[in-house]
Amino acid sequence: MKKLSKSILGKSVILLSLFLTMLSCEKVDEGKNKIPAVSFETALISVNTEAGQYDAVVNLTEPAQNNLIVKLQFSGNAIENEHYTVPAKEIAISQGQTKGTLKITILNENIWDENLELKISLAPSTSYVILPATNSESTIRFTKKIVLPVLSFDKTGTPQTTNPYNGEEITFKLKLDQALAISREVTLSFDGGMTIGQDFMVDGGNSNKFMIPKGATTHTFKIKLNRKDNAGFDKDLKITLTPTDPKFLAISAQDGSYTLKVTDPLVDISPMLRKESLGGNPGFQIYQAIKGVDGTWIGKVTVSSIQNAVKKNYLKTFKHISFNAAFDCMANAAGGDALRLADLLNFATSDTVIADYGVGGTTRFFSPSDSLIRFIASEQTTLKGTLATVSQKFTAKLVLKADWETGTNTNKQWHIDSKATGGDITKSTYPTFATVVIELVKIEGTYDFTLAEPELIFTAWYKSSSKYFMKNMPSTLSISKDGDMYKVNYRLYPRS
Repeated sequence: MKKLSKSILGKSVILLSLFLTMLSCEKVDEGKNKIPAVSFETALISVNTEAGQYDAVVNLTEPAQNNLIVKLQFSGNAIENEHYTVPAKEIAISQGQTKGTLKITILNENIWDENLELKISLAPSTSYVILPATNSESTIRFTKKIVLPVLSFDKTGTPQTTNPYNGEEITFKLKLDQALAISREVTLSFDGGMTIGQDFMVDGGNSNKFMIPKGATTHTFKIKLNRKDNAGFDKDLKITLTPTDPKFLAISAQDGSYTLKVTDPLVDISPMLRKESLGGNPGFQIYQAIKGVDGTWIGKVTVSSIQNAVKKNYLKTFKHISFNAAFDCMANAAGGDALRLADLLNFATSDTVIADYGVGGTTRFFSPSDSLIRFIASEQTTLKGTLATVSQKFTAKLVLKADWETGTNTNKQWHIDSKATGGDITKSTYPTFATVVIELVKIEGTYDFTLAEPELIFTAWYKSSSKYFMKNMPSTLSISKDGDMYKVNYRLYPRS
């Protein structure tokens, strides 16, 4: 009996010891293996972006037993590296800590939207648990008072009208009410019937877009009108500013567009046409003089001209009118084309000029022009304006005067030759010893029909390789050299 009691007692002690040992092991395992739950400290928050940063915080239900990495997922309409930056897509929590932070840098200068949100979600992991009832997602609303820069035309000094014949390049000035925080693109739209590339260029090309750089408060762009020789042309070029993305830039309601009047008004040159040409010749007589060295207008002669009915805004000259020439032949009536080219030559008395001759006319003139002097008016008035010309060349052939004019009038060589060719110089076979070519490079001047005596005053630039051109000219004429060109000043006014 005693042995049985001892046996039962021993077994009981063993069982009790084993039970206590098991209980002790359970407590140790519970402390070492429990996985913490993780959640965000804040589920929803609005952050003033001007602060420049925000710290997102996650909490653990238990201190981290080891260094712990909480993985994150990002979403929302806020764009990384444009609206914010983060050092990593995770939060590191040191052993023994119960919370961790993610530093979010907010790029305030890039934020031009009042409804930006950044959503950060906890990503699953075996190192922690995410409980359904906790903040597994944190939404950060970026708040900012959006004051968009306002772009407008600075119209000070910008012309309101231009003549397309001038092919003018116009600089348009823009201004902003605040400096741009970042470069912005602007689009130009055009109304009024003129086409970019065909009628004008923008900054030397065909693009209607340009960038205004960061920090700018002003900007310019240039429109170059393609030259048009089209009298009567009349269009409004309306230029409107549009931001490529209106979230970032506003346009002034009052000064967001600019209208440029592009017009080439018809000029009535009848104030110059008072006395009809004599002898049934077409056109009207106009006096012409060249400026002398003393500043006065000298050498007055009469020329015959008329307004060109086809190429309007041009003064037309007539080929059958002779020059009051410098080569000692005064038998024909005084006159000539409005440039008096023969007066700019120095011939021997035995030389003469032939060109575009006809049976009933003289042989002493250059090829005339039906597009000689161009009138350029503005929208304000056509009674005053500027003068120009189309660059062109004039030619003439030289023959010996003695041979060319031998015989009675109807038997002179020029008359016989003219009859044979029907007045077409290109069909003439008569021998010549030289050809004179004079290039009219440009004309610059003004006209004024508001004066009691209307006038055209202009300077003409010439070039010629002929040895007969501008040699031994009268010392009384004010003719100057400008590089390889000669300058001559003219005044034309109506004959009463």
